[in-house]
Amino acid sequence: MNGKILKISNNDLYGNVDDRKVSVYAMFNHLKYMNKYVIFSFIDEYNKKKLYFGSLHLKDNSIVVFSLKDNGMIEAVNKFIYDYINGRVDSSEYEIINISNIEKIELVSYNDMDFDNLLLLDSISIKRENVNVTEIKRSKPIILYLLILIIIGIIGYLVYIYFNPDAFKDKFKKLDCSMNSYNKEVELNYESNITVNFNKDNKFKSMQKIDIYKFSNEEEYLLFKENNKQDLLSTSNGGYKYDDDNYELRIISNDSLIIDAYDEVLDYLKDEGYSCIEGIYNE
Repeated sequence: MNGKILKISNNDLYGNVDDRKVSVYAMFNHLKYMNKYVIFSFIDEYNKKKLYFGSLHLKDNSIVVFSLKDNGMIEAVNKFIYDYINGRVDSSEYEIINISNIEKIELVSYNDMDFDNLLLLDSISIKRENVNVTEIKRSKPIILYLLILIIIGIIGYLVYIYFNPDAFKDKFKKLDCSMNSYNKEVELNYESNITVNFNKDNKFKSMQKIDIYKFSNEEEYLLFKENNKQDLLSTSNGGYKYDDDNYELRIISNDSLIIDAYDEVLDYLKDEGYSCIEGIYNE
């Protein structure tokens, strides 16, 4: 089972708590562009026949959802839903993300679509167990009970390790930041994404920056590519990659910073115009 019922963790401006629960059917990673998504609906609202989705950001034991504005991303979600319902998700195209340690969901914004098969999604995604407890009247030897408890404990430990392979790894802070901007030199809009990793002392460790330039049409894209204009954008400590299917150029760089304290880096990126989500990574 790939889904789970989660509580909503966000409050409104007046402190009112959203007490609804959400049926998360699947979280997945589109491996071609390494974008993460989630599909879900609200419990007891199946009669509305609405399926919701958005980009996914992991935050400790919760997930944060943002809406999608890029048509290519929306098409990727639609294809996954179709493949998922028909039981033929290609593992080389999509990676289903383990949801076992996720307990809450924060809905910043999201997309929706008309959908008639919510009950089918529910049945193939979310596990519900009916446990019948019967009273055992016959006394058992104490040693047998102890042996059963030990076996249950071992099995529980192994199951926990299986579903939480990173449980005993060191966890360090990271920042995932993004913003939209405009490059005057090449006269193009672009989306800038930065991931900053910190060490155990919350000091700067590494930073990767990916700037995505999206062209409005094939002619503009090919003209830019054939004239090697990426050389105006790429740096000596990184590289670039063209995407002929979506008319995109990605400029990738591994940068360093003079400042290294976590709070200073966060303030610096916000001052630069980035919106940042705080998270953790394992090592």
